[in-house]
Amino acid sequence: MIVSLLILLLAAISSSAFATGTTATVKVSFTVLPFQSLFIAGDDSDDATVCSRFDLRQSSEADFAVGYIEERSAMTLKAASDIPWTVKVRALESDSGTSDDGTYAKPLTDFSLCGNGGPYSSITGSDQTLASSDTGEHTLVVDYKVDTEKGTHRDGDYGLTVVYTTGI
Repeated sequence: MIVSLLILLLAAISSSAFATGTTATVKVSFTVLPFQSLFIAGDDSDDATVCSRFDLRQSSEADFAVGYIEERSAMTLKAASDIPWTVKVRALESDSGTSDDGTYAKPLTDFSLCGNGGPYSSITGSDQTLASSDTGEHTLVVDYKVDTEKGTHRDGDYGLTVVYTTGI
C-alpha cells in the first residue's frame, strides 16, 4: 500500500513537471549609469578630477618685452565619457603666491589658460568651463599664460594648483 501510494505520488509530480501549458514571465530591468573620466595623458589613473601644480619660472627680459610668460601644452588631458561632457577648471588658492619680501600677492587674474587653442580666460576660485564635447574620448591640450610687467614685477615664489573636473 505504501509503495502504491508512492508510485501514484511520483506519477502526479512527474506529470505536472512536464505539463505543456505552464508559462512563466520574468521581468528584468537595470540602469546603466553614465561613465566619465578625466586623466593626464600618459597617466594610468582615471577619475573625474585632476589636480596639477604649476610653478611660475623667473621672468626673462623676453617675457617682460611681450608682457607675459606663456607655456604652450603645459598640460594634456584625456576626457572620456559615454554622455556629452564638460571640463571645468578652477584655482585651489586665492592668489598665485607672494613676493619674497611679503609685500605683494600675485592675483589670480594674472594667470589665464585655454584649451585646444581657444581664447585665454583668467582663472578664478570658482568652476569655469574650459571645454565641452560629445561622447567618446577627447584630448584636451591646455596652455598657460601669466601676465608679467617689468615695472611692477617683484621676485617671489609664484604658482598655483589648478583643479580640473569633468561633468555634465
